[in-house]
Amino acid sequence: MKYTLLLLITLFLSLSCSVQKSINQSEEKAIGIAQKTANPNVPYVYKKGFLNYNILETTVIQKNDTITLNELKFNAVSSAKYIKKAMYDKFGKWTKEIRQNNERHPILLWENVRLFEDQNKLFNVYANGNENWYEIYASVLVYDAEKNDCLKKGNTLRERIIDYFSKSIQNLNDKKDFFDVYSKSINEY
Repeated sequence: MKYTLLLLITLFLSLSCSVQKSINQSEEKAIGIAQKTANPNVPYVYKKGFLNYNILETTVIQKNDTITLNELKFNAVSSAKYIKKAMYDKFGKWTKEIRQNNERHPILLWENVRLFEDQNKLFNVYANGNENWYEIYASVLVYDAEKNDCLKKGNTLRERIIDYFSKSIQNLNDKKDFFDVYSKSINEY
């Protein structure tokens, strides 16, 4: 398994031969300001919050290798860009845009960022999200400098990372800088 992390994410996006299961789901204890929608599948979205979160474990099989990826999803957010905005506000513009299938909205990658002030540890953060008729969520995959999946069961930083991104959503600011840069980026694509 000597694939680069980018290849792992590419495999994740393709989901050609994959199995997904949700693990570690929080209780439906909504956080933020509820806003009614006209969508029966997502009757409420939460401004600066979410309905719940779960970690989606995806097993991707390609050739003879089996790779498991763990994606932290915050469900029923008011914007699928919440994690992207939180990352931009703290770390500036992303390092790379990943568009596996020419998607209009890419996965944004921040490489070698220090998430925790009390640690010198660096992380690679992949921010994603989706808004469709069936769901709306903001999501993130986090790997340390040694390419360890930080959301994998048993990782000592797992709960801290969940808390970090949960608080990042709750503490979003009202600055529009991210949306200007992001819109320009997707319009130029």
